[in-house]
Amino acid sequence: MKFHEDTIFKNQGQIYGQKLIEIVRIPGKIVKVHRTEYSILDPKMYKPDLVIELEDKIVIFEFQSSYVDVNDKRRFRFYSALFDHVEIKSKKPIEVHVLSSAETEMVKWHNVNPDSRFPIYIHSLKNYDGDKFLNMMNAKIDDKEMLNETELLMLSLLCFMDTGKDIPHAILDSATTITNISNLDKNIGQFVKGIILMLCDKFVDDELMNTRIANRVGGNMKIVEDYADRVAEQKLTEKNEALVVKLRNDGYTIEKIAKTLEVNQEFVEKVLSEVKL
Repeated sequence: MKFHEDTIFKNQGQIYGQKLIEIVRIPGKIVKVHRTEYSILDPKMYKPDLVIELEDKIVIFEFQSSYVDVNDKRRFRFYSALFDHVEIKSKKPIEVHVLSSAETEMVKWHNVNPDSRFPIYIHSLKNYDGDKFLNMMNAKIDDKEMLNETELLMLSLLCFMDTGKDIPHAILDSATTITNISNLDKNIGQFVKGIILMLCDKFVDDELMNTRIANRVGGNMKIVEDYADRVAEQKLTEKNEALVVKLRNDGYTIEKIAKTLEVNQEFVEKVLSEVKL
């Protein structure tokens, strides 16, 4: 099943997104949570998980279960260029931050051209014992103790901790534990369930397990308005031509632009021949 994240996060993203970035240790105060899906490109391929505007910068935030490789670096750089072009045209710097289940804290670099490098900040929760944390949360639930917002958010991120479970089963544990909480506040409940659904959508390929998790957390959520396949066949529009120019100005070669946008080089050359760079 597919899940529309923009619906989940549009109302409570600023409040609980702030706690989320504090858990991951991204400094700053959120002023706005932006939409993440754009009509000019296939959103299945070009859709960051969260786009958060802080007072001093824009953060494109991704969840990742594998090592950030060169293709990821190109994708993240493209997210930055795309968001800057179609969304806000902000003077604030744009950063990409990745919460990874596979890597430790570090900064990776994407070489855009010989004179320009683009940083990708990798974050990790592997310093947390996920099994111990889950047992503590279940004990509190059994004792009818209230879990605070940070604990609830960390429950939704269990699969990024050091745990003996694989990622799908860790996500299932998150879903099961969250749904066992009685009198869960609706607002924080919608947000953490939304994160679980997003992670399920990204990381759980087995259809039976995916459906099991989605049904467990999604059955009573009013805000989950739609589970639908994302449209995969959206044609290039006039804005794509502007993106060609934008990427060229950012140092992309014609070949890299064509590969990134999945168009032929003749199209790129034609666009560039018609504009004055």
